[in-house]
Amino acid sequence: MRDALAAMAGENDGNSPPLSQEEALEMLALSEVVIRKAGYGRQSMVRSARNAGASWTLIGSALGSSKQAAWESHSRWLEEQGLSS
Repeated sequence: MRDALAAMAGENDGNSPPLSQEEALEMLALSEVVIRKAGYGRQSMVRSARNAGASWTLIGSALGSSKQAAWESHSRWLEEQGLSS
């Protein structure tokens, strides 16, 4: 896996062959799953923080964004999931 990721990043040291088309597509599909799962986990933690009484200012700070950006991102995600805020 490490060699495949290094090859994708152009860090091939000459000892590992570049990814084949099939391997590249497999890694792309895997990365999409990881991104979706990470996004779900992030939003779950936002909901947990809100349920624990955290303000949007604190949540934005924890995410490295403004309170408005954190709120908009979470609201957009809820809407995409068919959930309400």
